[in-house]
Amino acid sequence: MKTAITLLLFFSLNVLSAQSSSISGTVESKSNREKIAFASVSVFDATTKSFVKATTTDEKGNFSIPLTNVAFFVQIEMIGYKTFESKTLTPTKGNLTQNFELEEDVQALKEVVVMHNKSLIKLSRDKMIFDIDKAGFGNGNDALETLSKLPGVQLDKDENVVFRGSNNLQIMIDGKPSLLTGEELKQYLKTLDGANIKAVEIIANPSAKYDAAGSAGIFNIVLKKSAATGLTGNIRSSIGYAEFIKNYNGLNLYNNTEKWNLKFGLNQGYAESINRRNIDQTVVTPTLTTTLLQKNDWLPVSNSYSGNFGASHQLNKNATVGASTNYSIYKSDEKTNGRTEEFDNAIYERYTILNTQDDKINKTLTSTLFYNFASDSLDTKIDAQLSYANYQNDSDRLTSNAYFNANTNAMYKNSEAVKFQNPTNFNIVNAKVDFEKKISKTFNFETGSKLSYVNNDYTIKLQDRDDQGNFVLNTNPSNHLVYKESILSGYGITNFTKGKFDIQAGLRAEYINYNATSLTSNSSNKDNYLSLFPSFSVNGNFNNNQYKFSYSRRIQRPRYLALNPYYEYIDTYNVSVGNPNLTPQFTDAFELVWIKKQKTSVSLYANFSRDEIYQIIAYNPDTKITTLFSDNIGKSKSIGLSFNTSYAVKKWWEVQLNTEVAYGQATSNLEGYRFNNSGVSFSGALNQSFTLAKDWSATWNSFYSQNGNYGNTSFKPSYDMSFSMRKDFLSKKLRMNLSAQNVLKKSQWIQSTQQDNVTTNWVNRWETRKVTLSLTYNFGTAKKKEVKDADLNEEQNRL
Repeated sequence: MKTAITLLLFFSLNVLSAQSSSISGTVESKSNREKIAFASVSVFDATTKSFVKATTTDEKGNFSIPLTNVAFFVQIEMIGYKTFESKTLTPTKGNLTQNFELEEDVQALKEVVVMHNKSLIKLSRDKMIFDIDKAGFGNGNDALETLSKLPGVQLDKDENVVFRGSNNLQIMIDGKPSLLTGEELKQYLKTLDGANIKAVEIIANPSAKYDAAGSAGIFNIVLKKSAATGLTGNIRSSIGYAEFIKNYNGLNLYNNTEKWNLKFGLNQGYAESINRRNIDQTVVTPTLTTTLLQKNDWLPVSNSYSGNFGASHQLNKNATVGASTNYSIYKSDEKTNGRTEEFDNAIYERYTILNTQDDKINKTLTSTLFYNFASDSLDTKIDAQLSYANYQNDSDRLTSNAYFNANTNAMYKNSEAVKFQNPTNFNIVNAKVDFEKKISKTFNFETGSKLSYVNNDYTIKLQDRDDQGNFVLNTNPSNHLVYKESILSGYGITNFTKGKFDIQAGLRAEYINYNATSLTSNSSNKDNYLSLFPSFSVNGNFNNNQYKFSYSRRIQRPRYLALNPYYEYIDTYNVSVGNPNLTPQFTDAFELVWIKKQKTSVSLYANFSRDEIYQIIAYNPDTKITTLFSDNIGKSKSIGLSFNTSYAVKKWWEVQLNTEVAYGQATSNLEGYRFNNSGVSFSGALNQSFTLAKDWSATWNSFYSQNGNYGNTSFKPSYDMSFSMRKDFLSKKLRMNLSAQNVLKKSQWIQSTQQDNVTTNWVNRWETRKVTLSLTYNFGTAKKKEVKDADLNEEQNRL
């Protein structure tokens, strides 16, 4: 690694002498001189009309783009404004300063979303941006369900988001980390209304600026924002039905002035649902073949509430301060009805009836303070943030099991009942500073530092019912764990331009110190280590073709609670156990991308991991209990090819195609769990949008996904399609949307695991064929600035 870093830095220094000019300036509204943030600024060759480079304006409407030595023109696009195209300009030896004015598009300003010339999927630098609003995926869904509908994305058997075969993702919201992961992240995403999501940005290979966590990359959820000054906002409501009813309601308010920017939001959701889980397990020995057929119906009834408030104040033309906070509550009343049938040598012998009642309440608070500075020439930028998150969970579960003889239906032993309580309290604090300095016309440098602190208090309390009907504490699995962790990180990135090439080299260092202490057993598990994460990318711009090669090193740290050696009781046949010896997984990620005319892309990627964290399924033939735990199995690799393109069949009909094929291989060196298997996966999505007459529009989205063999597990395909129609009323201020999702009822997760003499088949079927009617009323016009949210993603992703 040291050799690679040295070569990167040597290469960086040798290209600093490259000379070229640049253009910078400000984009503002022609009518009121208000600066326009996040506008798309593109440079085109004036002779060939081919695309050269692009950027977006910052929060103050500023931009800067390096130039080649050819005549060019500038094109600027922004929702609510007419597309602007400059006259032909000639580059100079120095920096060219040019300000631009955009004229409001009165017709477009009446719409919240502009349907014409707007693709479902866009490619921008290192991001693939999926337009959730246009696809109609968010209506009647929470954020977790919305993410599951993205191309190449699935929910696994535990409802974790899986992308490119991995659930090791960072989830960000409006560019700021969400702070949560695992079960806590799932519950938080269920409190977010999908109808409030504008787009999702997928960053498959992040640079050293981002936290190194997440071998599968980053998903950034972009929420809808106001487009008006003064008091503006929207009100929305939806009702849906599949097998059970769902309802989501929300209110967003914005009040924007020249100096102040305020936002306020309230959301409420109610959902009844069902998940059908079937597990078939077969254990073969020389004298006996035992088969367990388990069928469980999970019936959650949930209520979610969330509120957010943010404010930013422009101190002067260069500096802004602000704060924001978000509070959410998720309450769930969950019943599980199950039946397990036991066969000995194919003879039906026994069955068990399971009933579980689980009352959950999750509370999440995230807050941030921030300061931004940008100099007049944009050659110096500073971003400072202080963030805090608190997560509280209380789970009170009662599980009963009754055991019957298959022939007589008489109980062959006394019924059992177990109480499982799991109160948790997590606190996360971090502080970060990012600094960017433009050294010359062709070279700029970025650096930053971050300090995070985590304090988690986690309790498992398990009680068994005795013969007198009293619940007695079982001291073996019960445990009180306190986990403390601090991570200090810093990074440096160089960016430079040489002719048609943009080159970036970076290095990130992260030092972690943690201590997991069991107050019950008076034992601790602690460690500290330093890790380095280099990144490198080269972008080439040639007429209508763009090329990019990138490399980054990533890490997957164990979830905080995965280090807890005490187990969670699932049912009489299944438990999960933590592993205090679990170590981080490291991944080297490579990607080569070709983009044609900003409409078609081909990506070749390869990920190589060592010490991979893998879920192990262990079966005890004496107790007939299956234990789930994670361990470091060895190494793995994934090599894939993805293809994205869009095509306008007619002016009113646009087709977006996304396909991906990948080869995956995993090797385990664990004693008793050795394997060396591989397989090929394929996924495809066809998304079609139709802009019809009289303010009607429609979408038709379909997908197919087949995961290949990976490790000791094989998968069955999943496929489905969804439709939506929408109509605008009242001068396009009121929008009605009617959708039918997963109409084929084939969206499911099916896997089979073979380990030595034990075969486990697992099927998860979620509630499908959902019909949803939603209404959204919008008020306001013009443009607003954005208020930052908390930046605690990597820490929360491991809760």
